[in-house]
Amino acid sequence: MLQSLKSLQFFNTFSLVFLLCHTLHAAPLKTLSLDFTRELTENNKTEHIAGTLHYNVQTARVVVEVTQPLKQIMVVKDNVLEIYYPVEKQAFRFTSEGRIPLPFVESIIQSTQVEYGLTAIGYTLDKHDVVDRVLYTYWAPPEKAKDKLGPIILGMRDDRLISAEVKNPNGHIIGRSRYQNHRKVGMNYIPMAVTSSTYDEKSEVLQHEQIVYRNPQVNPEQPNAMVNFTIPESVEVKEIKW
Repeated sequence: MLQSLKSLQFFNTFSLVFLLCHTLHAAPLKTLSLDFTRELTENNKTEHIAGTLHYNVQTARVVVEVTQPLKQIMVVKDNVLEIYYPVEKQAFRFTSEGRIPLPFVESIIQSTQVEYGLTAIGYTLDKHDVVDRVLYTYWAPPEKAKDKLGPIILGMRDDRLISAEVKNPNGHIIGRSRYQNHRKVGMNYIPMAVTSSTYDEKSEVLQHEQIVYRNPQVNPEQPNAMVNFTIPESVEVKEIKW
């Protein structure tokens, strides 16, 4: 279990979605569910994770239902990550200074929210640049958190988010993400494949992650009940600061 918790801790970056008929493309995106497989390599060991991700666009709330290698439910909203183990009846609540560092969650939020969801958590657009048809935007962290958070650099091409780079307060790169196989949903382009790496102060890779999405369900008449999941009141939640 501890290894599973550890494997979920990466950095503030981003990931996701799919092919649909014209009517779905034209409809505003309200809720989204899709299956995913995730391959995480750390300390020369590779872990495979599979499950389903549920996203409420209006509330920017994500519920990740992990089915393999163990049953686990994660709820992500703003700077809070809740993890619940239904078999063991154990729960944890992580509170972070910035957005919760889960790339495959970040990519959904950034692809569907105004200004990539960064202004909602206090980031401000510092400058922009265009190189080889790629628009790079540079985002500064909230003033009150500059001792803990660094800038974020996003790369856009043809209205698609294709890259994200996160630095620490000292300017060292601590994470990079690449987004591919975009599909248009409403007015948004969402990546179906995400590759991410995190780095230490010496620029050595700490973790490498690959995620692939499939079987999307958009705005179903009866959304999966997991979209509104909450940890049972009978379960004690352990509070942890990130």
